[in-house]
Amino acid sequence: MSFITGLFRSLQELLAFGLERFYELIPSFGINIIMLTLTINFILFPLTLRQTRATRAFQEIQPEIKRIQKEYKDDPETMQKELMRTQREAGATPGGCLLPILVQSPIWFALFRVLRNISWTANGQLAEFDAEPILHAGTALKAAVERNDIGFLGMSLGSNMSDGITAGGLSALPYIGMLVLMVASQYFQQWHAQRGQTKKTDLTQQQRQQQQTQQLITRGLPLFIGVISWGFPAGLVLYWATSNLFRVGQQFALFAIDGRPSPPSSEPPDGGSPKSDDGDDNGDGGSSAKGPKPHPVSQKKQRRRRR
Repeated sequence: MSFITGLFRSLQELLAFGLERFYELIPSFGINIIMLTLTINFILFPLTLRQTRATRAFQEIQPEIKRIQKEYKDDPETMQKELMRTQREAGATPGGCLLPILVQSPIWFALFRVLRNISWTANGQLAEFDAEPILHAGTALKAAVERNDIGFLGMSLGSNMSDGITAGGLSALPYIGMLVLMVASQYFQQWHAQRGQTKKTDLTQQQRQQQQTQQLITRGLPLFIGVISWGFPAGLVLYWATSNLFRVGQQFALFAIDGRPSPPSSEPPDGGSPKSDDGDDNGDGGSSAKGPKPHPVSQKKQRRRRR
């Protein structure tokens, strides 16, 4: 455990070092937070792209997975082999979905801790929380933080959002604007991600329930984050808002590269075709014979993923 703790502390010091170097280039703590947030997001973009493609592949092969589970329900060993083969061919390996998250989560949590530590330093609260300073002695940024000289767009980034907003008057407007920007940008990102999916009339009952759950999360999560941000330092909210705006642009880029996700399929799990209007179920008496069902992931996407 001590090794993990030391490794996490080293990650925090690396992020603090980045803020200190940015401050030497541009002596504005707010701009430094934006620069560091963008830098991290650009570095992690390849992992995000991989995660997005793997998640999309999992969604695309859901009908095939259901068919395999139904066909081999009495043969678990064959079912597992078929599921692994289908996921591998589609590029939907669990590692593609989980590995990027495992890499990104410690970075974001470490940055959260760094900004919170800086806020405590600015407000003289390090001793109160029994914390050690994260900034290195003798740097210009640490001197500015100790003077609480970390204003940005009319806000003190070391102050809590609640203090800035309850102060009232014109001084509260930058804090309110930052909070609104953070909530609105996250709401827009989630709305944009779900826009263009199938209409409710095209969905099965299970898919309708899933869509309602997604809509509830889309509407509720940004508001929930806005509420808990009430007690966060303004610097953390600036970081959060910058991350949201970057993810919006990133989402546009991902859709431009790979296209929008395909709507959820409402095909029966057994892969059967719905009956035609004249009652023919595409059996032997049908007007034309259909070939085998194509794989959910196109050959073009498979070649791209192999690269």
